[in-house]
Amino acid sequence: MTSSSPRRLSSSSIPRSVKYTGCSIAPSRGHRCTRTPRHGDGGTFQARIGSIPTLPRAGPRRPLAFRYCWPNGGWRGVTGGYGGAQDAQDEDSDPFETLAPLVRAATVRVHAPPSGYAPDGSGGPSAGDVAVRPWGSGFFVAPNWVLTCAHVALRGEGGAMADGGREVGITFDGRTVRGRVEWAEPTANPGPGLWPAPDLALIRLLEPVPHACVWLTERTSKVFTRKEVAFFGCMEVDGEVEDVSGRCTIRGELGKDGKLRLGNEDEIPSGASGGPVVDLARGEVIGVLKARRGGQDGGLAISVVQLRGLPLPQRPVGAESDDLFQRVVHAHDRHHADRHRRADTNVTTWTDAHNLMGATPGRALSPGMRTELLGLLAELPPPVSTLSLLATVNELRGQPCENLPLAPRGWRDGLGLLYELRRGQSELETVLRYCVHAATAERPYEAAHGAERRLWNWAAAVAASERDLSRGFRNELGREWLARVNDRRTDPGPSGVRVPGAGGPPAREAVSHPSVLLEIDRRGWERDSYDWRIAIVDAAGDVRPVAEGAEGTRLGELPARLSAPLTEAFRRCDEPDRRAVLQVAVVRALLELPVETWRMPADGKTLGEQRPVVVRRADPEYDPDEVGEDAALRRARWKRVQAGPMEPVVLDCDAGEPAPVPSDDELRSRGLYSVPALCRASDAEDGPANLRRVTNAGYGVVLWRRERAERDLVCTDFHRGVEHAVAAAAQADRLPEAVRKLRADLARREPEAYISKGLILLYDDPTRPLPGTDQPLETP
Repeated sequence: MTSSSPRRLSSSSIPRSVKYTGCSIAPSRGHRCTRTPRHGDGGTFQARIGSIPTLPRAGPRRPLAFRYCWPNGGWRGVTGGYGGAQDAQDEDSDPFETLAPLVRAATVRVHAPPSGYAPDGSGGPSAGDVAVRPWGSGFFVAPNWVLTCAHVALRGEGGAMADGGREVGITFDGRTVRGRVEWAEPTANPGPGLWPAPDLALIRLLEPVPHACVWLTERTSKVFTRKEVAFFGCMEVDGEVEDVSGRCTIRGELGKDGKLRLGNEDEIPSGASGGPVVDLARGEVIGVLKARRGGQDGGLAISVVQLRGLPLPQRPVGAESDDLFQRVVHAHDRHHADRHRRADTNVTTWTDAHNLMGATPGRALSPGMRTELLGLLAELPPPVSTLSLLATVNELRGQPCENLPLAPRGWRDGLGLLYELRRGQSELETVLRYCVHAATAERPYEAAHGAERRLWNWAAAVAASERDLSRGFRNELGREWLARVNDRRTDPGPSGVRVPGAGGPPAREAVSHPSVLLEIDRRGWERDSYDWRIAIVDAAGDVRPVAEGAEGTRLGELPARLSAPLTEAFRRCDEPDRRAVLQVAVVRALLELPVETWRMPADGKTLGEQRPVVVRRADPEYDPDEVGEDAALRRARWKRVQAGPMEPVVLDCDAGEPAPVPSDDELRSRGLYSVPALCRASDAEDGPANLRRVTNAGYGVVLWRRERAERDLVCTDFHRGVEHAVAAAAQADRLPEAVRKLRADLARREPEAYISKGLILLYDDPTRPLPGTDQPLETP
């Protein structure tokens, strides 16, 4: 927000009502705003809004935070005060008070890994355990990723990096979890004294837990600011570990490798090493606290720009996970965009704080616009090279970028180079053209379904809503988009623009292979008793029995009882380069039986890691021999998704909010290439009914999750993971293997695979019905 005097807005530009939890606040005449409402956050109003219900607040100056919708669509964030609204943080208020809770929530203690369980059963080290003594601090930069100093992460016995990383303990918010050092530079101190730059390390958590993340700057700068900064971390005082924070200034650089000289305005304790350094004016983390300067004033920090020095992949990049830098910063930007969009929480976000502070990245973007844009850019594959990214940025800037400490590596870095351009150049026009270039650029691999189109739609919506942009520019922007799309278009399919020769595997006719069929039936006259049959389904669809058990087996005993016959069936079907799919045929009530978690042998890997595991309905609500419109639709859908490409669609969740599953007619009318996914099938009372409605609409390939792995994790992570899995598979017969890879990554505790916990794949081929009840399997 600017400091110019408020101006009056026309009533047509003000929403008719403002939605807040449990109430509707109607605006009065005389609304004022310190700037034009922007696409992405809408601005902050001073208004006589009448009576507001009593609401909880942390202090006398704590602002209200609520969200409303402009007539042109999209959620916007608003802040206001009690008994009248504040359109920006008061000039005499302290940005530290706004930012400190957000930073503290994301700051952690790094120490030796926990060796056992605390007396309270929490799984962390007990009080007085050496593990609670911190080696230093760190902070979450993305879900399940901690940034700290290398000398902190590699401290203690066996500190040098080894193959597979080094395990450490991470304590935050009263809990302790294990983490693994995935990257550190350097991996050891080559001599006495301070570790050489960059002295940074990334730690990956080994289990998914909800947590906050800091906001990392996307700017490229050597010093960032001459104004006051804050640092956060921990220190040991009289045997107790306490959180600590302080303020200082950046006095300049030390050398040419990203070391920042900190002033002596505050004491920097040793336990704070690895903690974040925050630009208080812009509200973003710009550095990692490195050390006090022994025998001198002040201390040292490392610029977060040095993260761009993460090792480049040694082989062609085929997925985001192949490049650690892109993997982390994309997760960071998606995290903040997801939380900005959420309407089911009143938790203050970094974007809310930026709005309150009036902290904008440049002259063009409001805080909400920046958050949305970075989230959209993070959905794209990275640029094919730094050279191509710099060429795009230089072309749009109209001048080369010079004296960069480290070259840009991702789309967010390029965006940061477009802020505060020279006078006479429209920053917003440049940013919107950058969106077009990013949405249509050459790719190292194919973009996620719809990601390019969403970025273009955002740019077009901003161009249409900004009154300072001319119609001529809007038309020119549209022509540039179409020209660049047409220059590289092949078959757009349901996903929009595609890259020739890039992305998922090439289309080919679906190939049938032998598979193993496991049928489990509940003995209706006995409680917790089940019969089972195992057979081989050959490539032609013929069924050959292997074994059966009709004596009744308890559910918990099935894994051990079935281990030997399943192993024999797999031995008959597996090939050197392909493991047979396990089809689990069960009645509707048993569809969520976690067969993929069974271990065979008991001390081995799970079935879901070893091979594709899918489920089928043993009691379908249709006759496999039926003819007519429904049968034709079912077979047409199956044929289309086998040919590919497929389009994933989440039916019961919208941006983290429960949504009604479309009507039966809408389900039937969706494209034949659609692959439905249910995010909340296990949450909702009508979840089973919704699943039945989806399958009755002719869908033979459906994804859903048995349970939400963590209630505090954002649903969009699941949506995104499903989209990526479906896009990677391209064709339905490849989807079981794509899900298996996710389950194997989950076993390795890869953060991107946490969405696959409890993931179920229905894969019901209508052209190959299960053996009927009148066709009993008999062991030869």
